[in-house]
Amino acid sequence: MNVAKLCNGCDDCNQKAPMFQALTDEELMIINKDRYSVRFHEGEVILKQGTKADYLISVVEGFAKTCIEGHNERNLILDYVKPWRLVGGPAAHVGGKHRYSVIAVQETLVCFIDVNNFTKVFTSNSEFSEKVLVHCSGNYLSALERMVGLSQKQMHGRMADALIYLSTEIYLSQIIGSEISRQDMADYTSMSKDSAIRILKEFERDEIIILDGKRIEILSDGRLHEISQRG
Repeated sequence: MNVAKLCNGCDDCNQKAPMFQALTDEELMIINKDRYSVRFHEGEVILKQGTKADYLISVVEGFAKTCIEGHNERNLILDYVKPWRLVGGPAAHVGGKHRYSVIAVQETLVCFIDVNNFTKVFTSNSEFSEKVLVHCSGNYLSALERMVGLSQKQMHGRMADALIYLSTEIYLSQIIGSEISRQDMADYTSMSKDSAIRILKEFERDEIIILDGKRIEILSDGRLHEISQRG
C-alpha cells in the first residue's frame, strides 16, 4: 500500500481531518505543538491497553483495529478505525490509562496529539468542541448497536453483520481484503475461530460469499441483510 509521507504539521496538512477545519491558525499551532506522526506496519501496536493515556491519535491513512485484550488470550475487536477517527480520548479523563489496544491492520499513518493541547483548544472553540462531541456520540451509538447485536443475535447473524460492516463501511467494496484474518472475524463476532470458519464456509456453500484464499467476496448483500435481520 502507498502510504503518505509523515505529516509536516497540522497547519499545512492537505489531508486535514474535517473537525480540525474549525480551528484557527493559532489553535492549529497549539494542536501541532508536541504532535508527531508515526508510520506503522501491519500488525504493529499503535496504542497498548493499560498504558498511560497522554496522547490521542488521529488515523491519517490506512486503517487499524481497536480491541480489548481479555482473559485466556481471548480478544474482542471493538471496531475498525479509518481516517479521520480520533481514538483514545475518554481514557485521558477516566482512569488515565488506555482501556483497549489499537493495532494496525495494514500500513497506517497516525498522528499523536498531546491531550493537554487538545483540551486547551476544545475548551476555547465551541464549534470545534461540538464537532468532537458529535464524533464521540456517533462512536457511542455505534458501540451500543454492536453490543445489542453481540448479545442478542446468533452466530450467523453476527457474522452477517460483520461482513456487511466491513464491506460497506471499511472497504467500500464487495471484497474484504486479506488483511482481515479468520481470527479477526472471530474476535469481531465474539466466537471461536473454528466457529467463524464454519459459518463462513456455510455462507460459501449457500452462494452468499466466495472464499478466495484469505479474501472474502460478497455475492449477495440481500441474503446477508436477511440473515442479519433474523438474528
